[in-house]
Amino acid sequence: MIRVALDGLRSRSLLSLGTLLLLVVALGSAVLGPAFAAAVGNAYAVTRLEEERNVLTGRTWEVRPSGAVDDPGALLDDTLDQLVLPDDQHAASAQLETSRELAPGALGEVMLMAKPDACAHLDVEGRCPEAPGEVAVLAGDAEEDGYEIGDRIELGPPFGTLTLVGTYAYPSGPSVPSERREELADYWFEPARLASVPATVRPGRQLTEIARQPAPYLVAPDQLSGLSPSLLLVRVDSRIEVPADLDAADLPALARRAAADPAPQQLAVGTAAEISNNDLDGIVTDVERERRSALLAVTPAVVSLVLVALALLSRLTSAAGELRVPDLALASLRGADRRRTWLLALSEPILLVALAVPVGLAGGAALTWALVRAWLPAGVPVPVPAYAVLACVAVVACAVAVCVLSTRAVLARSLADQLSGQARPRPVGRLAVLGAIVLVALTLVLVGAALTRPAGGATDAADLVLPLLIAAVLGLAAAGGARAAARSLARRPARGVAGFLAVRAVARRSVGTLVVLPLTIAIAVVTFGAGTFDAAGAWRASVAATQAPASTVWSSELPMREAVALTRRLDPDSRYLMATGTWNAQDGVYVVADVPRLPAASLWDPSWTPGRSVDDIVDLITRPTTPPLTGARLRLGMTVPRGVKDVTVEMRLRTAGGDTFNAYVGPFAPGTSTATERVPCGRGCTVEGLALAGPAGLPTDLAGDYVVGPLAADGADASEVLTGGDWHLVDEGVTQAAQDVRVEGDGLVVTADGTGKAALTSGSGGLRPVVAGREAVDRLGRVAAGAATSTVGGPPPSEAVVVAESLPFLGPQGVLIDYAVLTTNRTVFEEEFEVRVLASADTPEQVTEELARRGLTVERLFQQERERLDGTAYALALRLYLVASVLVLLMAVAGLVVTTAIQLPGRRMDAAALSVVGVRRRSVLSSVAVEQVVVLGAAGIAGLLAGAAAQLIVLGRITLGRVEEASWPRVVARIDPALLSGTALVVAVLLGTVALLSAWATVRRARGASLREKAR
Repeated sequence: MIRVALDGLRSRSLLSLGTLLLLVVALGSAVLGPAFAAAVGNAYAVTRLEEERNVLTGRTWEVRPSGAVDDPGALLDDTLDQLVLPDDQHAASAQLETSRELAPGALGEVMLMAKPDACAHLDVEGRCPEAPGEVAVLAGDAEEDGYEIGDRIELGPPFGTLTLVGTYAYPSGPSVPSERREELADYWFEPARLASVPATVRPGRQLTEIARQPAPYLVAPDQLSGLSPSLLLVRVDSRIEVPADLDAADLPALARRAAADPAPQQLAVGTAAEISNNDLDGIVTDVERERRSALLAVTPAVVSLVLVALALLSRLTSAAGELRVPDLALASLRGADRRRTWLLALSEPILLVALAVPVGLAGGAALTWALVRAWLPAGVPVPVPAYAVLACVAVVACAVAVCVLSTRAVLARSLADQLSGQARPRPVGRLAVLGAIVLVALTLVLVGAALTRPAGGATDAADLVLPLLIAAVLGLAAAGGARAAARSLARRPARGVAGFLAVRAVARRSVGTLVVLPLTIAIAVVTFGAGTFDAAGAWRASVAATQAPASTVWSSELPMREAVALTRRLDPDSRYLMATGTWNAQDGVYVVADVPRLPAASLWDPSWTPGRSVDDIVDLITRPTTPPLTGARLRLGMTVPRGVKDVTVEMRLRTAGGDTFNAYVGPFAPGTSTATERVPCGRGCTVEGLALAGPAGLPTDLAGDYVVGPLAADGADASEVLTGGDWHLVDEGVTQAAQDVRVEGDGLVVTADGTGKAALTSGSGGLRPVVAGREAVDRLGRVAAGAATSTVGGPPPSEAVVVAESLPFLGPQGVLIDYAVLTTNRTVFEEEFEVRVLASADTPEQVTEELARRGLTVERLFQQERERLDGTAYALALRLYLVASVLVLLMAVAGLVVTTAIQLPGRRMDAAALSVVGVRRRSVLSSVAVEQVVVLGAAGIAGLLAGAAAQLIVLGRITLGRVEEASWPRVVARIDPALLSGTALVVAVLLGTVALLSAWATVRRARGASLREKAR
């Protein structure tokens, strides 16, 4: 039996090799998926621990000296020698610092710090302190305090007087190499310790003023000798040690050790108390979740590979069974019973399965090793989990089942059919019709369930099989549609020989259309896999732009108004910088931005507002500002109606530095008169609002038309401030006495009648326009009864003019508002803002250096954020979709080539018969080509449609990435026309090539001699 099977495999070598290839791919996929997912989990654990902030994975101790400190350098060395580090920590560093003491004047609470080689890890202008009495301070603090190198700084007791010998800045910006950036982060452990915190006012029932805290003053270690031990503190930091071959399964034990309450260590120099903010437990939880998610992510790719392989295997084993029919008939004639006939029929496919098992396992292991070495960090272990063995057993069982079913279909034919050598056409059986109906019904049910299920849920079995079911339904429809259309055309008068022959071939040769179903499934899987990988990449880009909405994101302790003024001073042409602030208001979270600079400085992802560009967003949520007012002395003319009270003009102005103040011009008696007032607007001010009121801006009785203007500043006409502004009546926070305002001549005409103020605002009347995140629309407050009654503290009444999928920093939960629109004629507690500065990739080096000098530090880079997301377990696991697409396409082409080769002898006989009766060779060639193009084209179109439909239905409802925060945007189901066109082009080229080669091979050796050889 084995010899007969080997002879059969050898005589049908091409078919055997194709079948073996499909079995090897299926078994290799069963090994590749689980093993690669496990390796991805290990790699994610290593990279996550290495890239996480030191304060979340490292340890920090504070050591209070037990006695007088005469040698600070020796104190640091002794502390490092005596402190016992946990097994998972290494590279401890120590610094000696003082407690913060209030210094004279506006210096705030000052802290001295000494750390070996500190200046080597900073950008220093001047020199490093080398002796007692010398100090280096943050460049921005020196500029703010008005100190220059060589000046003496009076700090008062206990620090005395120090001489400024240098200024420093933390090396930041995209120009700093990544290796240098990592070295700096490791040395300083937490770079935010070098930031300067300005004085702030904490709102509450009583406003609390918090003193300024400048960045640490760097001194030589000997400067701290002799100070009281109660003022000194040794801070020791250590980083986690992450081995390259870390097994993620060992992380829970590591987290348990980190979560244990550490006991103080009694050292000879003092008591060491651990104050770590270690979050290893949370990180380990995330890693475990990512490991499970990685396996879930690769499952669809592996299942698709296996099912496509089994579908093509079914077609090839059926074809092989058809070729073995004469052998089986001969065995029956020689008296073989049913059992031996079955063994003979199954011997070849079972032998191929047996040969494929070791080859498939070895191939899967080799491919896994190659992908791990190419895509994952070096040294990552590649385990083979137990469920990989179960997957291989399941694939072998399914392959044997496919072989048995295909053999049963062959043996179900009668002996007469087997002896005839040709299968007679039969109508489709009831079971086949019933199976097709069940398939269509099941697909419709699952499609309906997928469309009604909330987006973003966990991936389930229906999501895994739905693309294949859609492809199967469309494949059956394409095959049946092609045959039905051919039969319909066959009944019409033929217009040409080639067309007549092609139509008849499609209508009568059912074997030719059998390839449509597996080919449709393969093309659909390729389309869906490529679309899934592309959608996941687009989603990660959107998440990266949410987390880091600019090439470089700088963190700042400056108030928002100062950050806006700084960016405008450093970048007056709005080409590189933009100040932003996130704000937790009563009705939601806002991202406040200098929106006119949004196109130049930010990375606005187009998926956030489809159909609207970032320039459209700027136009929608900004309002024109009044022309600037520049001068120190204002002269305002005004005409007050006869018979009314005197009027004072209250003007609200904002300086170039962002500070606001009120100027009171007047009073103006009835009639026409002028008044002057001095204002600090030498560098320019913006007039945000004005009001006609009584003395000191109090309410008064107003009636008639008041003419405000002309206006002059330092003798120069400035009436354009009045005529060029977009003036509205204030509708919140004031008893409004005005009914109308209009521009007339060189001023404004205000019509009023009532008691109160005639209050005007420039550019921000009514509801403020905002861009609301998808999840913030419902709770976005117009706050008619709350914010509408107050212009202090809270958010303004606003309306969403655009709904976005995501917004910078806050994602779908945020609301984007322009800083000028928010603050015009309104008081906002900017101390509550978390301020950042966005910088574009082409920001000049001198601008970057100036930001660092002002104490800003780089918080994150877009490229780093994108690389971090691309390195997550989900992203790495989803790369298997590309591998699956390539393998499926390879299997489809191989199956098509083998199927075509099997049909080639029969086609040549038909072509030879046509040649004998006088049909020209060119007509025969054209008819075969048209037939192949129709059949393969139907499969290609059905596969592309199935893949695109699966993307639209399934993509938004399966897990393509782990949403770590609520601020991350959702996955949006979309079809990339460029990707779909590229896939269609590749499919068309491959199928067209096969069709042309098949037609050429059919005609090439189709001669009359073939018929004579067959007759013998």
